[in-house]
Amino acid sequence: MATEMKAARGAAGMARMMGLLCVADSKLGEFGEGQRPVTRTGDYSDVAVVDADGRIIPWQRVARLDGTEMERTMREIVDRLYTFLRNMDDAELTMLRAHRQDETSQWHRPREEPGLKKQLEVIASGIVETGRKPGTAEGATKG
Repeated sequence: MATEMKAARGAAGMARMMGLLCVADSKLGEFGEGQRPVTRTGDYSDVAVVDADGRIIPWQRVARLDGTEMERTMREIVDRLYTFLRNMDDAELTMLRAHRQDETSQWHRPREEPGLKKQLEVIASGIVETGRKPGTAEGATKG
């Protein structure tokens, strides 16, 4: 039990640090900067954007990123995650993590994300039931 708790604490700290260095410090973090609209309802249902053609778009329906921006942002985040993982045991990354540790100390305690957890459970049940990895040719049917 103590080993499991220690592992969970280590994973939580690593997840927060990866979030900081690989996501918050990326282009995605810049999207939170700039002028924010005022909302009196708290849910932004009273906010709209007027585009160059004069269309009024409710805030909840506004696309914040176009396809190119999303692709570029995801590529940067994946590259940052890859760099982090490839250099995880290097002294320089260890020093950087120690230097920036305080920035994540007040972040929420990470928890397993239900959508990803469900995907893992589905995959695990498929392996257990069939004895093979899902997506392999054995016994697969095309539909």
